[in-house]
Amino acid sequence: MKPTAVLSLLAVCFGLAEVRAAEPGNAASLVRDYRGGLVFVEGKAGQGSGFIAEVKGRKFLFSNAHVLAGIRGPAFKLLDRTPVQVGASSVAVGHDLVALSVIAGGKPLPAMDALDQTVSIGDPVVVLGNAEGAGVVNLLQGKVVGIGPNLVEVDAPFVPGNSGSPIIHVRTGKVIGVATYLLVKKVGPQREEIRRFGFRLDSVQKWQPIEWNRFYAEADAMEKIEKLTGDLVSVLNDLSRHGRPTRTSEAPVIRSALDNFNKTVSQRQNSRDTDRAVTSLLSALRFASQGDVRDARARFTYDFFQQQLGKEEREREELAKVFDQALKSQSK
Repeated sequence: MKPTAVLSLLAVCFGLAEVRAAEPGNAASLVRDYRGGLVFVEGKAGQGSGFIAEVKGRKFLFSNAHVLAGIRGPAFKLLDRTPVQVGASSVAVGHDLVALSVIAGGKPLPAMDALDQTVSIGDPVVVLGNAEGAGVVNLLQGKVVGIGPNLVEVDAPFVPGNSGSPIIHVRTGKVIGVATYLLVKKVGPQREEIRRFGFRLDSVQKWQPIEWNRFYAEADAMEKIEKLTGDLVSVLNDLSRHGRPTRTSEAPVIRSALDNFNKTVSQRQNSRDTDRAVTSLLSALRFASQGDVRDARARFTYDFFQQQLGKEEREREELAKVFDQALKSQSK
């Protein structure tokens, strides 16, 4: 099927489709009934979860965009190790979701097309997936604790590796979302509050066709940006605590700035040389904190990576303010 045909079908399906209802049952029976639609996503760089769902009589394999971004050349297999053959792929706008048309393999799960009309806070749900990439399906029970325009929040205790797993509404037996991420907040010295979210399947309004080489290139660029943010924070912490950087970085722009700093300090004649070296380092890092995100903003085409970039841009803006304040202090 051509990518444009897949996109049109997805748009129609999630907007208008009547989905085949599953036989309602208890949580345990869902594992038995739906095991033919659960998918292991496997590659050299990692593992994840996915599932096959039926939308208007056609089969799609769903997972998270971040799962596919991290697993290059993935293989898709059912629990009995039968391969799933997939075709054209697309990534959702405003959602961390990927849909791949299924050519062969698997028994589809029914997907809910009107969550707001059917699901209520407190309804029981189960998450079925590949916990921590261990190759074992777990039955994680919980309930719906929040419903948003694009997200559903549940308290079923899914963990990393469950990303891409179906969140199933027990009463109807239908998939209402895809387990995606956790928010962890410390609420005491030894206690954490964890919230768990999945993206809704029924709220996607637009899909972008995936050209995998470009998709992976943007994933690589995003990973480097996130790593650079972490390295910049580390250098700032070092300067604050020790008065000089104590670690290096794989990023050429930071490594070059650190090399220049260390060379200047090793040849210093007086304290003014050290002050100038610190000022030069801060200026170089301040410049480095903006260049890569500006370049990525001009090049990124997928909404998924643009959304991630927006978060990094906000962090970098805060870092730039810290650098400016440090430079101002140095000039006094």
